Amino acid sequence: MAFLDNSGDIILDTVLTEIGRKRMATGNFNITKFGLGDDEIDYNLYDKNNASGSAYYDLEILQTPVFQAVTGVNANINYGLVSYTNTNLLYLPIMKRNTLIANSCAQRNNVFYLAVNDGGVTSTALRDAFGGVSGGGDRQLLVSEQLNGTCIVMETGLDTTELLATSANVATYVAGNGLRDSSFQVSVDTRFITQVLGPAAGDRFNNAGTGGAPEILTTLEMVLPVGANPGMQHYSVAQIRAVPNEVVYRVADTTADTTISVIAGPRSGVTFINFSTATLAITDFSRYGKTGQSISGAAGTYRYIDTMVTVMGSAGSMDQLPIRIIQKE
Repeated sequence: MAFLDNSGDIILDTVLTEIGRKRMATGNFNITKFGLGDDEIDYNLYDKNNASGSAYYDLEILQTPVFQAVTGVNANINYGLVSYTNTNLLYLPIMKRNTLIANSCAQRNNVFYLAVNDGGVTSTALRDAFGGVSGGGDRQLLVSEQLNGTCIVMETGLDTTELLATSANVATYVAGNGLRDSSFQVSVDTRFITQVLGPAAGDRFNNAGTGGAPEILTTLEMVLPVGANPGMQHYSVAQIRAVPNEVVYRVADTTADTTISVIAGPRSGVTFINFSTATLAITDFSRYGKTGQSISGAAGTYRYIDTMVTVMGSAGSMDQLPIRIIQKE
């Protein structure tokens, strides 16, 4: 990875990907689509108070060095730009990880730990090492194939304090502008993850209880990744349900909506995610990950593989989840 100087003219640096070169070699190369991204841009550099005038507001952004084009299929755009036909949008939805509700999984050491399903050997050891059930150890651990239990909770919506998360604002700014997520696409490396666990029919996420108390149901079901991800080798996409995010602000509630939801403004959707890991041999861990690793507070040694999972809502928001598949040796 390298940067190209962009202090003068706008630079367009292009190379063929591995797939592109393969298709050119077979005489089957034809550009039909392209994607744009802004991974290297920091929009905090926009200075609307620049004393030199409006021509200088975005100058630092326009002169930001750009990434050099690379050929690796797993090293391209991480944060692609999206298009909206409605040009009058004041707010765009984002995706955030919820760790507020009871069974939402939290990261540990900047990754989500995913224990293989080995009869509880790995999950029991790690849960105890992470603090036990009463100490929140179960909140820092996913267990492969577990349909009822800890899961990754992803919320989407308008994360702004300028709009209250009332039902009226949801109707106007989310549903009225076509920003309600109808589904989520989860892209996984099928060498390591064979199925995605997503919300089942009837799952809910709201604060319709007494005084605004949460009413949440997360009963997952397995979804097989069937759609290939053309830009990522070994990756396939599973489409899972979007549960309507019905946590709203009401003046009379005694339980604040922000103690349930991490989205500050009108909310769109929510989904619950876990995974089913592939049957991994010791040689897989040696080749793609690490073996003989110690975990603080845990007896014995562990082997693990790190992989990245991409989650994208149908309304355009996305996030990438660092997953550590782990097994006790």
